[in-house]
Amino acid sequence: MMSESWTAFPVGILIATVVSSIGLGGGIFWMPFFLIVMKLRPEVAVLTSLLIQAAGMGSGAIAFFRQKSVDHRLGLFLLVIAVPGITAGAHIAKKIEAAHIEVILGLIVMMTAFLFVSSNQKYDDMGNPRADIRTAYRYSWAVVLASVMSGMLSVSMSEWLIPIMRSKLSLRMSIAIGTCIFITFGTCVIGATVHLLTGGTANFSIVLYAVPGVIIGGQIGPRITKRINERLLKEIFIFILTLVGIHLIYNSY
Repeated sequence: MMSESWTAFPVGILIATVVSSIGLGGGIFWMPFFLIVMKLRPEVAVLTSLLIQAAGMGSGAIAFFRQKSVDHRLGLFLLVIAVPGITAGAHIAKKIEAAHIEVILGLIVMMTAFLFVSSNQKYDDMGNPRADIRTAYRYSWAVVLASVMSGMLSVSMSEWLIPIMRSKLSLRMSIAIGTCIFITFGTCVIGATVHLLTGGTANFSIVLYAVPGVIIGGQIGPRITKRINERLLKEIFIFILTLVGIHLIYNSY
């Protein structure tokens, strides 16, 4: 495994560039990579993914803060709501069999692909620079549900939050993406802390190779956000996510 850990560096650049450019969380790609390619145990894969994402999303969050593209009030509000769900998800992860985790992850990956198909959100910058917190509170139930999945499988809440931020809170796309990157950073730090405190283990060899890659990618992604080809990007993601989801479900049997 040590000799293969270096592959996490180029993969980290690629994943962090893509996810930080459109507001996704890296866990949706890191977990399949660890389970299918690196053959890590699910519990090790989750904590390894969270530690790597904390570095990558922290890098991306800094870049978006510099661009003044983060609604920090909304981000902190949603993080507070997410803490109990993340904690619960981390404890649930320790009680689920590996095969079941792969099935659940596969279904989530395919659901994410479906969200890309059904989403009609444009990558323009029409909308408000800040959200109304009272309006955001109405959708806190979605944050709670998504935070459980985040703590359990290291997948981010961005896939569910960006459509809400755009259609219900009327945020600009760049602000929605930047805020979701900030939220993902916070959830990864919280999730990793909970897993470590409850005796979780990570593959630190992979982490050491991946962190420089995700830091680099986290700076590249925000620079291409406004130049993105939405249709091509969605087609690529839908194709990749569907294949990965099917493979995870098949691999669990």
